[in-house]
Amino acid sequence: MNAGLRRLRDPEAHAKYLFRKLSRLLRANRSAPNAETVHQLRTTVRRIQTLATSLGEQDSKAFGKFDKLLVEIFEKAGKVRDLDVQLEALKTISLLPSVEDDKALLQNYLQRQRAKRQRKLTTTVQEELVKRLPKRQRRAKALLLKAANQPLNSETRRTIDLHKEVLPFVEKLHSSHFDAETLHELRLEVKHVRYAAEAAGDVGAEMVALLKPVQDAIGGWHDWWTLVETADRVLGPLPGHPLMTILRSKMRARFTTSIAALKPLEARLSDTLELGEQKRPGPMLVRQELAAAANAS
Repeated sequence: MNAGLRRLRDPEAHAKYLFRKLSRLLRANRSAPNAETVHQLRTTVRRIQTLATSLGEQDSKAFGKFDKLLVEIFEKAGKVRDLDVQLEALKTISLLPSVEDDKALLQNYLQRQRAKRQRKLTTTVQEELVKRLPKRQRRAKALLLKAANQPLNSETRRTIDLHKEVLPFVEKLHSSHFDAETLHELRLEVKHVRYAAEAAGDVGAEMVALLKPVQDAIGGWHDWWTLVETADRVLGPLPGHPLMTILRSKMRARFTTSIAALKPLEARLSDTLELGEQKRPGPMLVRQELAAAANAS
């Protein structure tokens, strides 16, 4: 492995780490969670869901019952997170006389909504921590640890098949026309592939290093896109509105940055997977590679 890359855990160690972290974050989100603990809760839930999918256990009964609770908490945490990133973005706008009043109006609205959404999140976490969640979490953890320990043969421990995880995403990059709609879809795909690469251990370290800055760039665009949507509702979509003009300018700049980060990703991921120029991604290649992976499993 490249000396500059961060070492990653194997699937079993990764599963243990994620469930320990989830327990800590659930406790931290029982009352007055800050922006960072809400964010960490959501990313930890996504990582656990991705690990279950990568290990082929996403449809099992034990994980499905646990995931049903995770989804409810994840969605409520997401509503808090959306408000946190909007408040953070709004802070970066200088208090020009022409926008000061509207900025204060928008900020007050976001803070009120944040307090409302936080109450719903903390109530749900508090209730589930004393009801169904601990038992379902223990069963899901045992299931994923068993799956991670299941040998492929007498000599090889279970690993994450990165080709199977990454090739559909590479094909989507190959066929995409980058616009706001596809950027929303790719934002979620980048997260899934990155978390799968993390679960693969050291073999996925190079891929994680490629994907993280792309994820950050698209996430920055999405934060401003969400703020523009909210400002449209709160302030009204007035033509030439000074604050809206600033927000839309910020959003367009982040969109340009995101596209610049995405464009070389197909070639870089292909090189990492060692596809080579003669095997450029496309629907036929993806079907062939996935069929080969299915036959080998």
